[in-house]
Amino acid sequence: MSKKRTRTAPVKTDKPALQPGLIIGIVVAAVLIVAGLVLLGNFNQSSAPVDLTGFPSMGSASAKVTMVEYSDFGCPHCRDYNLEKFDRLKADYIDSGKIRYVVHPYYLGNPEIAVAAEAALCANDQNQYFEYEHALFQNQGQITYDPNSLTDLAVSLGLDRDTFRQCLSGRKYQGEVENGRQAALKRGVNSTPTFFVNNRRVEGNQPYDVFQQVLDQELSIAQ
Repeated sequence: MSKKRTRTAPVKTDKPALQPGLIIGIVVAAVLIVAGLVLLGNFNQSSAPVDLTGFPSMGSASAKVTMVEYSDFGCPHCRDYNLEKFDRLKADYIDSGKIRYVVHPYYLGNPEIAVAAEAALCANDQNQYFEYEHALFQNQGQITYDPNSLTDLAVSLGLDRDTFRQCLSGRKYQGEVENGRQAALKRGVNSTPTFFVNNRRVEGNQPYDVFQQVLDQELSIAQ
C-alpha cells in the first residue's frame, strides 16, 4: 500500500522585502553620518585652544605665527630634525622675529624618556632648555636616562649641578610632563616629531622646503 504524499504550503511572511533603492539610501545615510562625525572630530581637535604658558620658547612673543614642536628624546626622526634642520629654521624664522617657537613637553610612553623630558625642563629653569635638548639628541643611544647621567650632561653644559640635581631628583616637572603628554594626545598627537604651525599640522621630519612652504604660507595669511 503506497503512502499518500502531502504538500506543504509555502510559509508566508508579513515582512516586506527591502527595495534596492531603500538599501542604497540607508548605506548612503550611514556613510554621511560617519563622515560627519569624523569631520566634527577633526574640527574639535584642530580648534581646541592649547595653553602654551610656561613652555620653553624662542622668538618674539608678539609674532603672529607660532610653531609648536612635539618630540620624543628617544625618537631617531626627532634627533635628525633637531641636528639637521632646527639651526637653519632658527636662523631663517626665529632669530628674525618672524615666528615664535615653542616646545610642548611630550613623550611616547617610555618612562625613561619621561625622565629625560623632566630633565630638559629642569635645564629650562637655568635658561638652557634648547642647549640641553640639543645635547640629548646628540647623545641619543650613548647615554642612559638615569638621574646621574642626565645631571652629568647638564654639568657639561655649564648648568649648576646642585640646582639641577635637586630639580630632577625631586621630580619637580613629573606632573607637568605627564599633563603635557595627555594634552598632546587630546590634540591627536600620536607620533613624533609632530608640529603645529599656528593651527596647521605637519607630521614627521619633513624636507626643509616643506617647513619653509608652510611657514611662509602662514606668515602670508597672518599679514
